[in-house]
Amino acid sequence: MWLDSLLSEGAHSTRLRSDLIYFCENSLLIRPKSGPLEPFRLNAAQRRLHQIIEDQKAKTGKVRVIVLKARQLGVSTYVAARLYHKTISSPGLRTIIVGHERAASRNLFDIVRRFHDHMPEDLRPSIGVSNAQELIFDKLDSGYLVSVATTEGAGRSATAQALHASETAFWPDLPVQMAALLQTVPDLPGTEIIVESTAFGYNDFFQLWRKSEAGESEFLPVFLG
Repeated sequence: MWLDSLLSEGAHSTRLRSDLIYFCENSLLIRPKSGPLEPFRLNAAQRRLHQIIEDQKAKTGKVRVIVLKARQLGVSTYVAARLYHKTISSPGLRTIIVGHERAASRNLFDIVRRFHDHMPEDLRPSIGVSNAQELIFDKLDSGYLVSVATTEGAGRSATAQALHASETAFWPDLPVQMAALLQTVPDLPGTEIIVESTAFGYNDFFQLWRKSEAGESEFLPVFLG
């Protein structure tokens, strides 16, 4: 009996580290449209995006995707969960979150904080720095930098291994900002850059999307309607 229990605990721990969907369902809570917090169970769109990203990672060793999405599919929540899992599982890793405005960046960061605050205590890493712009896990030397897409540029002086660029169709000077941000994430195995947005006319994001569709970019286009 005790051996079965020990093996079961070992299998559980292994799946938490290696299986994102299992980790989400067993460790993360989200705020639904109504009612109390509930376990994060991926919907169909989130599962499709997860499979596409995992396939690209298996083929190339890294993640570079651009997601054109409809509203209310939970894409930002999925990306937040994916990069949170990666950040707390990888010592020395830095993740940057960039939204199109301050309130949007704060909302994305609040999702991450909610994940962290309600994690099982035995899995939750300790925090060394916590403020409106940073969340650093001191014993892991991993953490987050939060920024806003402004005309001055976002995250230019940072070095990171993961980037969540949100609602990029609404960013000012998108080509300049993306060029600067791409320099913060090295072109190395294990790095991840996920760009996502709803549509906003024929703008710079549309051009970025068309280049990825034409194979003129390292980003894989993913449409979630």
